[in-house]
Amino acid sequence: MFEALQYFSISWVSPELMFLTALGTFLGIYVGAIPGLSVTMAVSILISFTFSWDVNSALCLMVGVYMGGVYGGSRTAILLNIPGAPSAIATALDGYPLAQQGKAGEAIGLSTVMSVIGGFVGIIVLAVAAPHVSDFALTFQPRDYLLLGLLGILLVGSLSGGNMAKGLFAGAFGILIGTVGLDPLTAEERFTYGVVELWSGINPIAVMIGLFGITEALSQLHHMDKVAVKQRIDRLIPKWGDVKKYLLKFALVCNRCWRGFFAWRWRRYCCTHGI
Repeated sequence: MFEALQYFSISWVSPELMFLTALGTFLGIYVGAIPGLSVTMAVSILISFTFSWDVNSALCLMVGVYMGGVYGGSRTAILLNIPGAPSAIATALDGYPLAQQGKAGEAIGLSTVMSVIGGFVGIIVLAVAAPHVSDFALTFQPRDYLLLGLLGILLVGSLSGGNMAKGLFAGAFGILIGTVGLDPLTAEERFTYGVVELWSGINPIAVMIGLFGITEALSQLHHMDKVAVKQRIDRLIPKWGDVKKYLLKFALVCNRCWRGFFAWRWRRYCCTHGI
């Protein structure tokens, strides 16, 4: 554990590594704010550019791009209801209604502060727990992946509120999308209809982000005569009272895709019951 913490602290004592981390974070914010450009895509491109670099320098740049991209997706999720990253889908559920009330600056400020706090906590936990978690991950069996899939379907049902049928239909539609492409065991085509581009399957994350964008575009076309809401940019820096209010509800939350839905559901329950 101490060796992991020592390796983790290298980036804090080297000006070069700190600069690369800051540069990667800055670039990642712009990548994450553009719907359709995923963080995984940006990191994959960086691997080819940093192949001959020093390991520490390349990792700091890629970690900065990844963390910045995860946060940057919340910008378009709050302002346009179009998540720029999978982790920002849950942010759009509450952030965009605040933007419609003229509180986009407050929502972006809270998202920024909580992303910084949660990011620091997550990095420290990862540095301490990574050696143990990696050993545990090697023990995963096919039945464990099946249980994780069932857990995701149950999560969809719990997020549907009072309309359980709608949630189950959405889960079934997601499973149907996941079956498109070549079978991983037999290599037989499934629902490709002779289209070569469908052999690799359909990315469910791209489908979710696209559905958010299409619905918002149709909504904007339907309300062309609606006056735009004036946003308060002066609330980009949140008040300390707001930070303390939401700190326990947001800071320790893992910030990726379905884990974000877990956090959103729990925070919604806390607000409803006054916790």
